[in-house]
Amino acid sequence: MTTTATALAYSVHTSPAPLRVGTEETPAHATVRITLANSGPDPVSCGTIAFAVPVGKEADALTAAPDTIRASTDDAGWSAEHRGGGVFHVRPAAPGTELKPGARIVVTLADVTVNHTVGAVTLGISESGGTDGGTESLRPAPGGLRLAKASPTAMLEDFRPDQVDVPHGGTVKLTWKCEVGPEYELFYGDQRRPANGFIDADGNGEWTSPGLTSATAFMILGTTVRDGSPVTYGLTTAVTVTVPDLEVGDLDVNGSVRLFGQAAEIAGGTESSPAEYEADTDGVITGYIKTTQDQVPAELKVFVTPPGLRRQQFATQSWDARGGTLNQEASLFVPVPKGSRVRVVQKGETSFSAALTWFPFGAGALTTPPPQ
Repeated sequence: MTTTATALAYSVHTSPAPLRVGTEETPAHATVRITLANSGPDPVSCGTIAFAVPVGKEADALTAAPDTIRASTDDAGWSAEHRGGGVFHVRPAAPGTELKPGARIVVTLADVTVNHTVGAVTLGISESGGTDGGTESLRPAPGGLRLAKASPTAMLEDFRPDQVDVPHGGTVKLTWKCEVGPEYELFYGDQRRPANGFIDADGNGEWTSPGLTSATAFMILGTTVRDGSPVTYGLTTAVTVTVPDLEVGDLDVNGSVRLFGQAAEIAGGTESSPAEYEADTDGVITGYIKTTQDQVPAELKVFVTPPGLRRQQFATQSWDARGGTLNQEASLFVPVPKGSRVRVVQKGETSFSAALTWFPFGAGALTTPPPQ
């Protein structure tokens, strides 16, 4: 579960996942890990952050014994303490400490004794920023973080990725525990695949994803029959991707937008030799050719073969070296879709000069293809 209706972004993961309720004979213990992160472009000044664990025996409470919970952080510059009644304060050693873009702190609530009632729990969040980090300046955030408490006899548990944030193209390893026997399926994006082959004889599941390019939700679904009736049980988790691919409709931007990546010179010069490339991203090629002798033409051709389409030819010719209002430099502007094969041919009967530049949209190069 993740929330962003706050200065910082919060996500929560539990062990086991989902939480299992206890019984009088068998108490249930759990660990709750809350990640607070700066997902914006600017530093965030931090004061006190409060997490409220619902206390009681009801379905919407997490524990009836908040005093057993041990709070800690993974950063020595931040502290976590129980202020009583299930309220935990997390703060930097120096109020007003800035959390830089992309930075994160993990808060661990260990030794949580889960109560005996199945239901859903909401962890409350309050924030204060800057140096006014006292209790009186805490501002409750809407929504909070929701956790599920499941029966101890549920067929699936502890469905989790080995990391919750991966670089572009990175993979995650999903693990889970389950009953052996039911049919299981994994779902992600628009894909689904049977999962029983990834489960060992003890009910431990493990599967590694393909490379991820955008935030991805995963679900594992188990199906069986109990007392003559079909039963389906599912768990979900999600992974975010650093610098993800985005697919949007209309886009309004209030700040600056950088469309082109790093430009690079290609081909050109004074030699009549062809050059071949592959486009790692969308972009354009622009350039010119110029003859150095009157009435002796020099020709520049760029052939572009987009994926799944026939080859396109773009050509120009320079035939007069005198300049002025006559044709001296002949120029080209060539659009290149991602994945295209590009062939540049420049030639002249005598000397000439040419120059071409690749302008990628975003990050991506025009590379020399491997020999075939």
